[in-house]
Amino acid sequence: MRTAFIVVALIMPAIALALPDDATLSRLLVGTWHSYRHDTQYRADGTWVLDPPDEGDNTRGKWRIEHGRLITTWRFSGESSDSTSVDEIIELTEKIFKSRIISQEGPGRPEGQVLPSEIFTVTRLTERK
Repeated sequence: MRTAFIVVALIMPAIALALPDDATLSRLLVGTWHSYRHDTQYRADGTWVLDPPDEGDNTRGKWRIEHGRLITTWRFSGESSDSTSVDEIIELTEKIFKSRIISQEGPGRPEGQVLPSEIFTVTRLTERK
């Protein structure tokens, strides 16, 4: 009995901190988010726009959330296939979005590039409707 109590005591905080379902995360993401370099607008139609534009014409694309991960795609000018980034969502609230890049594939990605391991934090720039 004591072992069961300890197991429950250790598991309950993890359950309480679990992320909401993908549909809720998607609703929370819609809006404009500010980072130190760009503002990114995630639209309800599943598209995103970057302002100011990034190098390589990486200014817009598509997004979706699957299994608590943000998946973004875009196509560089002159390329015939999309690039994809998968970010682990660590925290997503009305005002804060914390994530970490876990994979990135596609044209334009330098060979041997090591993905950053840090957590990126952005803040909501505009109010949600």
